[in-house]
Amino acid sequence: MSDALDIAARTVAWPVAAGILANALDELFMDVSYFARRFQMRQRRAIQQEELDAAPRRRVAIMVPAWHEAAVIAPMLEHNLKTLDYFPRSFDVFCGTYPNDPLTQQQVDQVARRHPNVHKVVVQHDGPTCKADCLNAVYRAIGEEEEKHQRPYEIVLIHDAEDVIHPLSLKVYSLLIPAYDFVQTPVFSAPLRLRDWVAGTYIDEFAEHHLKDMRVREEMGGLLPAAGVGCAFSRSALSEQAALQRGDLFPADSLTEDYEIGLQLRLAHKKAHFACLTVARTRLRQGRFGRPRMVVEEEYIATRELFPNRFRASVRQRSRWITGITLQSWEKLGWKGSGSVLYSLWRDRKTLLTNLLLLLAYTLFIYMGGRAVAAWLTGSAWGFHDVVRPHSALWWLMLINTGFLLWRAVMKMHFVGRLYGPWQALAAVPRLVVGNIVSLAATAKAVTGWIRHIATGQPLRWLKTAHALPAAAAAAGHRRLGEVLMARGALDARELQSALSQQTQTGERLGEILLRKRVVSASALAEALNALLGEAPRTGVAA
Repeated sequence: MSDALDIAARTVAWPVAAGILANALDELFMDVSYFARRFQMRQRRAIQQEELDAAPRRRVAIMVPAWHEAAVIAPMLEHNLKTLDYFPRSFDVFCGTYPNDPLTQQQVDQVARRHPNVHKVVVQHDGPTCKADCLNAVYRAIGEEEEKHQRPYEIVLIHDAEDVIHPLSLKVYSLLIPAYDFVQTPVFSAPLRLRDWVAGTYIDEFAEHHLKDMRVREEMGGLLPAAGVGCAFSRSALSEQAALQRGDLFPADSLTEDYEIGLQLRLAHKKAHFACLTVARTRLRQGRFGRPRMVVEEEYIATRELFPNRFRASVRQRSRWITGITLQSWEKLGWKGSGSVLYSLWRDRKTLLTNLLLLLAYTLFIYMGGRAVAAWLTGSAWGFHDVVRPHSALWWLMLINTGFLLWRAVMKMHFVGRLYGPWQALAAVPRLVVGNIVSLAATAKAVTGWIRHIATGQPLRWLKTAHALPAAAAAAGHRRLGEVLMARGALDARELQSALSQQTQTGERLGEILLRKRVVSASALAEALNALLGEAPRTGVAA
């Protein structure tokens, strides 16, 4: 019996090892393409603050779907309205809510009373439906607002109720649209604790995908999928898309409406751009011996958010992604487009195959480990060579795969370390196993849910996860007064350190000290304060 199991294990190991090698070569191709195009070079992504300040003042509509978001929607709106470095009269936020979710409606109403550019939208029927259905109601409300005031929007932006929007993102979209029909900015996880193992897998995934894969895809002319947040569209492109959908922007039953519209725009030959940009920020950091010092840091213009840190919540969220991207979009749109688009579709949809290989690989690992332990306990002569003979073709194949696994871990560490530092980079290695387990469970849930949907005809629902606003990311996106003045050239490091020392002694406000010492002018201070508050400077100069 044991010999038969060893033969069966060896038989299964061959296709599994071959499949893993094929996937490893696919990933290696993306790695080589990334380094060959020198995307890792800082000058490829740096943009000057002055260039962003000179961006045209375009009207922007921000779509925010909300179902059971009473805990986060008001803080999210207040924070982003305060920190967005854009003209308040040039953007409006439309929050989609449901009749049977009065708590979320109350929170949006409270913010709307304080901010006239916040609009509550109520879907005509109870929730939850798909997120796409909620966004369709919001899109119709945008059209009604345009018709009411005879002022069309030029850009439509989608965000979630837990997003921390980068202060400069609207200027990025205004700079790039309408030269591009669709612009996606990076999405990264907020900083986490090392012990946040499940949420940490999103750090690893988004860091590599948005620092490497998306940039290579664009260079190849492939598909740039919309991430659902931080994705901006030209108004004209969405109007054309809605016309094809008989007035609705998204198919009401879509689970991944963001991915689907990105694919549809690509197939319609619309221009898409992944804006992976950084801006130089002057920060005040604690130096040696407790003395503050000014440092210049590279800051990505990206959306930050918190992802689920519980296993079941993560499985729930990822199963929705897998269902929508690998199953629903495949059924609806099939395989269309150029060779580079087809290659992008393959990379997005291969999850079902790679996770099957992963499941078989873990099963083989557990079997061989169990056999080794049993042999040790019983004193038998069984060894790994009974399944994989040393120096055989299968042995070399598995050895090569081990080398690729180590390379994959190094790449994860590289991208995570660039965003989160060395400790998170090291944690990315054991998180590979955690991510694999979550992915396997999510795939199983997605496949069983899809089979049930096909068999019973039951509609696919909005598999929503509980959200929290990332306080750490919010703090990171909001600069201090001294940093803004330094960035504007109105203050130097010596003057700021002197004023901060005096503030420690007297407890006065920093602005009052700077004015009394006549270090900065009243107009320069006003402009800096307005930039922090997300208001347009009274002098008429863009913040």
